[in-house]
Amino acid sequence: MTMSIAQSTSRTRMIGLLSLSALFVTILHSVVAGLPTHTASAVFTECADGIDNDHDGLTDYPQDPQCLSLHDDSEGPTGRGLFVSLSDGLTTVAPNGHMTYTVSLRTEREEGMVVDVYFQMPHQTNLLSISDGGSRSEEIIVWKNVSVYPGKLRPLYVNVNVTPHAEENLLLVAEAVAEGEKSTDTTRVELDEASRTRELLQMKVSVTDGMKYAQPGEVLNYVVAVRNPTNDERTVDVRLQIPTDTEVEYVSGDYTSNRQAIVWSNQVIGPQGVREYKVSVRIDSNAQEFYMIRTHASVGAAKATDTTSVHTGVLPTSILVSTTDGLDQIVPGALVTYDIAVDNISNQLATEVDVNNALPQHLEFVDASEGGYWTGKNVRWEGLTVAPNGNRTLRVTGRVRSDAPLGERLRNTVSVKDFEAVDYTHVGNTIAGAGLAQQKSVLISKHADRNEVQPGDTVMYTVSLQNTTGRTLYNVLIEDRMDSDHVRILNASSGTTDGNSVSWVIPELGAGEDWSTVYNAQIDYRAPHGVVIPNVVTVSGDGMETISLTERISTSHINVISNLPPTGAAFDALFLALTGLLGAGQTLAQRRRLV
Repeated sequence: MTMSIAQSTSRTRMIGLLSLSALFVTILHSVVAGLPTHTASAVFTECADGIDNDHDGLTDYPQDPQCLSLHDDSEGPTGRGLFVSLSDGLTTVAPNGHMTYTVSLRTEREEGMVVDVYFQMPHQTNLLSISDGGSRSEEIIVWKNVSVYPGKLRPLYVNVNVTPHAEENLLLVAEAVAEGEKSTDTTRVELDEASRTRELLQMKVSVTDGMKYAQPGEVLNYVVAVRNPTNDERTVDVRLQIPTDTEVEYVSGDYTSNRQAIVWSNQVIGPQGVREYKVSVRIDSNAQEFYMIRTHASVGAAKATDTTSVHTGVLPTSILVSTTDGLDQIVPGALVTYDIAVDNISNQLATEVDVNNALPQHLEFVDASEGGYWTGKNVRWEGLTVAPNGNRTLRVTGRVRSDAPLGERLRNTVSVKDFEAVDYTHVGNTIAGAGLAQQKSVLISKHADRNEVQPGDTVMYTVSLQNTTGRTLYNVLIEDRMDSDHVRILNASSGTTDGNSVSWVIPELGAGEDWSTVYNAQIDYRAPHGVVIPNVVTVSGDGMETISLTERISTSHINVISNLPPTGAAFDALFLALTGLLGAGQTLAQRRRLV
């Protein structure tokens, strides 16, 4: 009995303990997690929670017009009642295109508001202008204290330009922000036809005739090279403009042409391929000195130009110069002689060639050959003549100053037109080097009995030859040519005449021997005043193979002047005499006045 009472009491305690635990858990859940599940469904909506959720100053139904009943879940936007929109009105834009962004502001409030507005510029755009006093801070546009009124749209504008190199399909993203409200606009870059053409890699084209100067009547051989820099086959038209004052003589390939241009149509050039086209044109024989021959080649937008200058005389690039003293080292106080070689690599006689030699700093001028003179700074030769494909050798001698420091480098500089040559010799304790070889040459000369003549006069010429080679010469041919229609040879003096030229043959001329002859020529009665009659004498023969052409040629000229007195006195002498007489007359007149 006692045992069953105890068991009953134990069960009661267990049930009580379990009930107490359940109550404790229920209370704890209500405190920590909220109401139990059956009461959670009774949570108030925004229109019945007693809170101004949309910050418009009106709370719940029916005060807030956004709430239609107590059961509405939202009172409206949770911001300050500001609405922001952004658009440029475009879906696509081309590189270098223009865009105008419009930031639109509206408010649902009953009263106006003042806000700050921020605009993020798109990537790869350049700012053009900002409306309403906006300012720029790097890539952000800022408007401060913008007023927005109910029932009115407040627009703000930003003008931008897309960069020319923007790639196709680039997405331009702009964003506007005000009071936490954001709006975004996107525009895609799309190439227009012009941009697509520019985007396609241009063909590469070049044109050249390989010449800087050319002479009237000369042929220019142009090479037009076209290269495809892409990995795709291209079909193009190649165009070459025909230079003015030229005549086309040859064109390669299949082409069409008119008086202005040559066109190779539908030319297929493979990936990374190159094609060449050749055109030969002849310059007009009457083209003026320094006239510029220009031609243009084009393939689509790719262009190339070549320019060649017309030069009627010997081309500047045809005269070369070199200099040497043959020494590596020289001592102070010693004499040093420089050889100056002037070469004419053209087929024309070069005249009026000026040579300038700037002597080294520690060298004193002593002597110069061929009429070279010291200017105080340089040695100059003026008006020299160099035979076609020949050369002329000049020499200048100087003395190394005694105070020249050992180790000093003597720099001798010779220039002809735009060409320059330099020789270096060091100052030392001994002379080192072979020096210059002794000059050996055949000397040919020609002299007239006067320098100025009248129309109809007879001139006597003397031609002389001296063998200075140290060996016997055989079959020596002397040719004397006058390049003028205003002179006539009267007698050849055992020579053979051919028009305005005369020649003599000397079977043998020993070492050290000389030869000379005299002949007469008459000036044409119709020769105009001031005309110059040039004359060239050359010598050739067995044993002269190593003698330069310059040493085997002599040039001269005479001037035709009308109304000379019978004595044939030179005009400069007459001028001096007349000037002296006038001066004496003036002196006598002054003395008579004094008397």
